[in-house]
Amino acid sequence: MQKNVAEEWLLFPDGSLDVLRHSGRVMSDLTEFELRLFEWIRQSDFETVAWSSKAAAKSFKCKEDQIYEGVASLTKKLPSRIQIYYEDGNVHIAAE
Repeated sequence: MQKNVAEEWLLFPDGSLDVLRHSGRVMSDLTEFELRLFEWIRQSDFETVAWSSKAAAKSFKCKEDQIYEGVASLTKKLPSRIQIYYEDGNVHIAAE
């Protein structure tokens, strides 16, 4: 059975998010959804695999608009940690 990575691998038993352990205060400005989205993007391979907002929305069980808003918010709040670019007819996203 396939697991939903967007839901399962980010939370510790106490409910905290892994990304908070290493990233400090900057990450505290993000909503829980933005944190989960950022970490999902960071650990995925959307540099070589084209980004799909539809697939992201399915993984996060939300509407595509929420994904668009989340990605837009991340580019404002973490401009040095996320890059969105267009190549060969596809959108790609890289996060570190």
